Amino acid sequence: MSTDPRQERTLGQLVASATQDISTLIRSEIALAKAEVSVQVKKAGVGGGLLAGAAVIAFYSVYFLFTTLAEGIQALGLPRWASFLIVTVFMLLVAAVLGLLGVRKMKTVEPTPAKTIAEAQETVEAIKSAVEHPGTTVPAPRPEWDRPGLPATVPADTTAPITPAAPPSNGSVPTTPDPSRDA
Repeated sequence: MSTDPRQERTLGQLVASATQDISTLIRSEIALAKAEVSVQVKKAGVGGGLLAGAAVIAFYSVYFLFTTLAEGIQALGLPRWASFLIVTVFMLLVAAVLGLLGVRKMKTVEPTPAKTIAEAQETVEAIKSAVEHPGTTVPAPRPEWDRPGLPATVPADTTAPITPAAPPSNGSVPTTPDPSRDA
């Protein structure tokens, strides 16, 4: 019998460990999605704010435009209505610049969390590969909380494939543990 504590885990412990690992994986994927989407929402907020600023300035510019026209018709002299016209043109230019900046910012918004989708696809592929070929994938290192008495890092040779041990020729039970049982 082996003295390696990793070989002595019960089925219940394995299921509990797998359940906790899947739960942790799902939580981390959700956290990544939230972080990615929040960045895009912030971009959309800035673009929306710029567009709102452009709309407010354009709205007030209409007032000045009408005031300018009224003063121009009334006084046909340059001093008063020319000043109103200059203000109106300036405000419309500011609104145009803010509007262009807002549109440009809105075009940079990417509403899909691309990194999260890629990570989830990689996880699905890894699980499919592990299910299709049990014992051929190298298991992940055990978490710190599940290593009583073991060193913090256990060196593993990841270059050598894991193959089942050949049964002894004399018909007795093998004394070395089967590495595919850990997968």
